[in-house]
Amino acid sequence: MSQIEVLAQSVSGIAPSAVMATGPALIVLYAGSGAWISYLVAMVVVLLIGLCVAQFARRFASSGSLYSYVARGLGPAGAFAAGWGLVIGYTCIAMVGLAGSGIYLGNLLTTMGLSGSATLTQVIIYVVLAAAAGRLAVTGIKISTRLGLVLEIFSVLAVLVVLIVVLARNGFSLDTSQVQLQGVTFDGVTFGIVLAVLGFVGFESSASLGAEARNPHRAIPRAVLGSAVLVGLLYIFAAYTSVLGFGGPDGLGTSAAPISDLATQNGLGSVSWVIDLGITSSFFAVIVASINAASRVLYTMGEEGLLPSVFARAHPVHKTPHVAIWLGTPVVAAVPLVMVATGTTPLNIYAYTGTIGTFGYMLAYLLMAVALPIFLRRRREANPMFTVVAVMVVLALLYIAYKNVVPVPEPPYDLLPYIFVGVVVLGLVWFLYVRITDPARVREVGMMEEDPLPVQASSVRPTTTHP
Repeated sequence: MSQIEVLAQSVSGIAPSAVMATGPALIVLYAGSGAWISYLVAMVVVLLIGLCVAQFARRFASSGSLYSYVARGLGPAGAFAAGWGLVIGYTCIAMVGLAGSGIYLGNLLTTMGLSGSATLTQVIIYVVLAAAAGRLAVTGIKISTRLGLVLEIFSVLAVLVVLIVVLARNGFSLDTSQVQLQGVTFDGVTFGIVLAVLGFVGFESSASLGAEARNPHRAIPRAVLGSAVLVGLLYIFAAYTSVLGFGGPDGLGTSAAPISDLATQNGLGSVSWVIDLGITSSFFAVIVASINAASRVLYTMGEEGLLPSVFARAHPVHKTPHVAIWLGTPVVAAVPLVMVATGTTPLNIYAYTGTIGTFGYMLAYLLMAVALPIFLRRRREANPMFTVVAVMVVLALLYIAYKNVVPVPEPPYDLLPYIFVGVVVLGLVWFLYVRITDPARVREVGMMEEDPLPVQASSVRPTTTHP
């Protein structure tokens, strides 16, 4: 895979146009005119996380992503916890992609005179898109990432056209209330940062392409850091322009579909279907990207014996982890299907699964940051600067976790952290079972290093010494 294709995996994993269309409306409820500041600081936090990822990626390549990185610093238990957290994160964010696709594709169908929001319609959308995403993931990483890149370019351009028209209609003048942060409070911007960070999760997913990227030691760090900067700038622009277009944060905060509303207000109502189609494309891209990343983490955990060996099977023709894909895809579809069939709205499915998935990412990011100084010290490459970066990441993530549970959120959000912990505990119980029944296998976790061969994802060789 080329540099652009590796970058496409990270960008698709974030779904930037979907965040641009929905994120600012949520953040202004807390940060007001300072929403763009929240995104700016969030981008800095994510870049610090990306710097930690890059230190691992520059030194060895693996399809296990953060799971393999943590193994080099914290050993098997930490590695399993990080890998399981990533699997939870990728799986739930794929569910978010399904729910988001249901919302915007449903809107598009409604404009065509069909019942887009009906339960049966949503069920059909979920089944068809999940099956299509799974099939694309099996067919090949190059095809799916290229398609994801095309879809994201189309969807981002659709959103950018609306935002640029808004700027033009306002004479490209500065919004002094946003520049001077009128009415903005420190606590509001701080909580806005917590929400803004959630819009970046998945940016590290290109790290799962260590065995399939051309020159992975250079391509993956560039993709991780480049995607964070790219989408961060888009988010800052979207937040600033959306507030400007609605005449202030109050108008934006009450809009259910901000970009569509802005299109209508600025003479683009006749092409609002393009906006819905573009954002649907972005959500579909995140389904494919998340399945791609999750399957490769599962593949590596199966290869190293922490999961059943069936997960470590590669397709005889496409060389993709097809078993992990087809075992994971039904889970991605099943949860939203059950929720929508029992009366949960697509927007609530989006919120519930997204929250749980974010906890999974945060667990993996936190363990990776803790592992970095240990990893570098073992390689005799200890660096005070990266130790400081790792500490800053740990503190930032702990604060974000704290703000997600204190004060206690309203039901059912107060239950979501416990659901996440329950799923993590189930995974750890399995790890303990493997550790008790086959301790020798557990000791080998993290001792595998993969050759970056783009024609075969399953080529693995054991290292002779622990790095």
